[in-house]
Amino acid sequence: MKYFTIDELCVSGSYPRLVVVPKEGTTEYNNLKNLIENMLDPVRENLGKPIRVTSGYRPPRLNKAVGGASNSNHLYGCAADIHTGNDSTDNVKIIESLLNIGITYDECISEGAVFDKNGNLVSCKWVHLALRPNNNRRKFIYTTDFKTYHPLKKTTKITK
Repeated sequence: MKYFTIDELCVSGSYPRLVVVPKEGTTEYNNLKNLIENMLDPVRENLGKPIRVTSGYRPPRLNKAVGGASNSNHLYGCAADIHTGNDSTDNVKIIESLLNIGITYDECISEGAVFDKNGNLVSCKWVHLALRPNNNRRKFIYTTDFKTYHPLKKTTKITK
């Protein structure tokens, strides 16, 4: 774990009292370690700049409090919501990095996506990345309104 720690992926700005850090050796801990070593660290390395985690592992009470999906990858330590901390156009580079590396991810969701007149993804508020220990679906989707999710077409260009 080069750039991230387990503790860094157990955060909540809105509900810090509901945060739980899983114990070493648990499924959730092992999933977080897998997420860091096989997705977040490589994406950060390829990106060449810091990434901030706004949500990672969510125990059930925290997931419910934030309105997370009942089957969210966050519940199992398999997902992180991340951004660069710069402007939203810079967050698209996270997705570019993921695709450049060729990681077999479970989910890549462009949250708050903005497209130009040609249909190219030009910015997003944050990126949700998920990596399961197995059975990764390569689900590549976006939302513009944080309510409705759509698949990103394979022909969609991702540009800054």
